[in-house]
Amino acid sequence: MSADDRKNPLAKWLTKAKAIPAPPAPTERRGRSSVGQKGQGFRQLNLKVSPSSYERIKGLAYRDRLSLVAMLDEMLDLYEKERGALET
Repeated sequence: MSADDRKNPLAKWLTKAKAIPAPPAPTERRGRSSVGQKGQGFRQLNLKVSPSSYERIKGLAYRDRLSLVAMLDEMLDLYEKERGALET
């Protein structure tokens, strides 16, 4: 324990907080939400993915400040553009 840690026991914890990015501005886009679109709510979707895919998905969502739901919506849009929408 250094002299600084003894002076302020929260110093180590507070230095970690400096690495957290600032919250988005109220006008900044955070991804769209499915709630309210077409009057639909949410359905639960349980998935198992490899550890590497999990890290990539969480990292990209964090980097772009998107919820996983918003990220999945964008992924579906891109998939449909590439391969065509599902015919209903």
